[in-house]
Amino acid sequence: MNLEQAFETFLQENQLIAPTDRILVAVSGGVDSMVLAHLVRQSNQKFGIAHCNFRLRGAASDADEQFVRDLANAWEVPVYIHHFDTKKYAEENGISVQMAARELRYTWFEIIRESADFTHIATGHNLNDSVETCLLNLMRGTGITGLGGIPVQNGHVIRPLLFATREAILAYAHEKNIQWREDSSNAKDDYTRNAIRRHVLPKLTDLNPAFLTAASTTMRHLRDADKNLQFLLSNFIGTPDANGVFHLPKSKLATLPALQSALFDFLQPLEFTADQVQQVVECWGQTGTEWQSTSGYRLIMDRDEILLTNVDRKAAMLTISKDDLMVRMPDGGSLVIMHLPSVTEFPDDPKTIMADSTALRFPLHLRRWEPGDTFQPLGMGGNRQKLQDFFTNQKLSKLEKEQAWILADDEGRIVWIVGMRLDERFKITASTDAYLKISWVT
Repeated sequence: MNLEQAFETFLQENQLIAPTDRILVAVSGGVDSMVLAHLVRQSNQKFGIAHCNFRLRGAASDADEQFVRDLANAWEVPVYIHHFDTKKYAEENGISVQMAARELRYTWFEIIRESADFTHIATGHNLNDSVETCLLNLMRGTGITGLGGIPVQNGHVIRPLLFATREAILAYAHEKNIQWREDSSNAKDDYTRNAIRRHVLPKLTDLNPAFLTAASTTMRHLRDADKNLQFLLSNFIGTPDANGVFHLPKSKLATLPALQSALFDFLQPLEFTADQVQQVVECWGQTGTEWQSTSGYRLIMDRDEILLTNVDRKAAMLTISKDDLMVRMPDGGSLVIMHLPSVTEFPDDPKTIMADSTALRFPLHLRRWEPGDTFQPLGMGGNRQKLQDFFTNQKLSKLEKEQAWILADDEGRIVWIVGMRLDERFKITASTDAYLKISWVT
């Protein structure tokens, strides 16, 4: 089977591209991306080309850009080119130049994909790249996910050349007279990946000429095992609640034969590190301890469970005017508001309050609680209490406190801890002649 047939077979077996899809092909000018672009073009797929100029190699980077631009113009396909100050971005964010380039290009690719209506972003990663990634992760320490190499698909990003060795790609390029640009940095050992590419892989291939094929089979088994493991862990851990929060019972987790490894396998895809997972196990009894992953997820140690969420507590404040009948809350719930001239019965549900409308100063404001907030809980005779103390008495977890909604009037007075307690100052009295009914619908 030649490379063109293998390419089509790989696309079909992995269901990567449909005939109606529009593909944004990432083309650096190197042999892998150039062969990928030619194969996509030959398959009669609608596509465009994206090129990143990272400004890392001076005139050579500009020459790469012109090379790609000329190719796109010759083929009469859309081309998208962007310049990045990669070194500056790396310094400002405290990361390596390689990591900076990766973050910049994938962020920009996604912007182009959405704005120009492409369905997928295709990159030229090959089998050698995937084996190098596996070995690199093995050197650094990883779990089963990291040993699977580069995934065939990750969101909108697809890698249609992962089946092909670098040798096969070079042979195809020579056979079809495909021109490409060489990146001189690939010939240096400045980066660990290059050292693996230039020294480790050749040694392993000397020991076993079929090493790449064997490694490909092993990585496929590991990826399949990882899928099964994630499926089993997801069923074991359960689904998130209505607010997107996972509640991981400590007693249930403790029954796992290899707790730390299981947690790592579950949390690594969310970009928690091995050190963080180890700390979770070591801080098992320390309520309130918290960890955050680079992808924005938060892990919070509570009394009897571990809470996992990516919900941002800093939601925008909502303003409610006197004429509003319903407002939608950022977390998916709603407040239904009714002004009544009289009432015949009072709600017996913490999700609904009946307040004295004349005591309120509109507009009302819905917000998250803040340290230092106080109110006068209904039933305490007008005595003031800190919300922190109120939440503690209610036995709320740290995350539940952060996600509590506060309804205040325009004078800043707290009217209602939504779903929990009305403020004494706004209760119905014998002199009330205008009623406000508010229901929290989740």
